Amino acid sequence: MRVILASLTLSAAVGLGMPMAQAEQTAARSTATIPADLNYLLSTPPGYETSNEAFPLIVWLHGGDQGGSDVEKVRSSGLPAMIEGGREVPYLVFSPQNPNEELLYPIEKVKAALDEVVANLRVDRSRIVVMGYSRGAFAAWAMAEQYPETFAAVVPIAGGGNRHYLNRTGEKAAFWVFHGTDDKVIPLSDSVVLYERLKALKRDARLTVFENTSHEAVEAAALNDSALWDWLAEQRLEAAPAEPAQ
Repeated sequence: MRVILASLTLSAAVGLGMPMAQAEQTAARSTATIPADLNYLLSTPPGYETSNEAFPLIVWLHGGDQGGSDVEKVRSSGLPAMIEGGREVPYLVFSPQNPNEELLYPIEKVKAALDEVVANLRVDRSRIVVMGYSRGAFAAWAMAEQYPETFAAVVPIAGGGNRHYLNRTGEKAAFWVFHGTDDKVIPLSDSVVLYERLKALKRDARLTVFENTSHEAVEAAALNDSALWDWLAEQRLEAAPAEPAQ
């Protein structure tokens, strides 16, 4: 009843032309900058130190259990673990750590740190790849949408995303989506919906579904697929993105 009376009083005041208090809004512009203050691992491929050529680069985005401030956790699985185990990868590999243990990657900071790495190393800008597993796959999808001119290839493993923004992805980017049938953490349907949206947009996209494979097992299954690495070697943007102004 009090709410109704208050509403009627307000209506009567407006009808009688009584003056109403008007809030003032002022326009302003923020001067804040996004710091690239992320911990990360970086590996260089064989031959990098002894040559002058530019090399392709993989951005590896880890799963949810490796976030925080201890970057050593990033070595425990995925691509960094393979490199630790002696696997030779013919790419520069940039593996930023999500500073949040519970939240999604801050992709603006990842991009700022990536730009710093690219500026300081010999990177073939036409062959930058973003790969992510689980929570990192969510970030990979988001980065493909937010920075469509950056990535030649996008490889989300067992993760979902926002299909409504896939139309913002680069038309020249190639996608390979991986998921397992027995994933109890992120439903297989999350990947299928995104893949089908990409195909509707006529993007270069493929989907691999591993039978009898859990959420925990699909990461290694995808990274150990030799066809993936053959495919990655073929992916490049037709024109390298322009270097950012100094």
